[in-house]
Amino acid sequence: MNKKPIVKLIVLALAVFLLVRFCTSNLGSVITLPGGMGGNNTGSEESGGWFSPKNNNGSTATGDDAIEEMAREVERELGIGKESKSSPTSSTPSSQAPVSTTSTPLTFKGIPIAGSLQEFGKKLVNAGFRNAGSGVYSGDFAGYTPCKITPIGNNPVYEVRVDFPVISDWNTLEKAYDSLQASLTQKYGIEPVVASGSNVATYNVPGGTITLDADVREQASWHVILKYTNQSSSIPSVPSGRNPIDDL
Repeated sequence: MNKKPIVKLIVLALAVFLLVRFCTSNLGSVITLPGGMGGNNTGSEESGGWFSPKNNNGSTATGDDAIEEMAREVERELGIGKESKSSPTSSTPSSQAPVSTTSTPLTFKGIPIAGSLQEFGKKLVNAGFRNAGSGVYSGDFAGYTPCKITPIGNNPVYEVRVDFPVISDWNTLEKAYDSLQASLTQKYGIEPVVASGSNVATYNVPGGTITLDADVREQASWHVILKYTNQSSSIPSVPSGRNPIDDL
């Protein structure tokens, strides 16, 4: 049995139904449809308005064009007709360029901890540190001097270790440690992770970690150690008056 005539009849019936609904909603105030649909015809054109359906190009469609468009819409809804045979338009957005997952490296004194050891050393010298030889640099840091600065790794440098001046008095060592920890907490706005029974305070910051520790193995070499790691016999001099947060 040929189903095309039946399908066409269904399409035509639905098209007529849609046309009736369209006229009812848009012309109910100016026309009266059989069976009482569309309300009364006492209203003016201004009360209901008449807006002809638009073609895709924006021009006003004729009555036949409007009916054909309705029929095509019904065919699309029923999954029949020529347009339904074409492959559906994918709603998947077009592929975009991959987003870089490379994070910004941790910095030391504003210097990214990256690149070759030679390049990093030049930047330390430009920042005011002195090249002490053997890959070690010396200078003022966080108000303490002299501090020993040791970049670790080469191409890339991945860590910078700061050894603060040696302290022979326990109370002074503790005060220096607590002061540096308070400054780090204030600057980065996070509390450190401290293991139970340990004096190692770790700050997990964007780009890496900052670790505050104290070498207390021998009294002759007690000193605070600070490490900036990427992934991510003298008593310390009196602070120079600079805010240690500027360095930390």
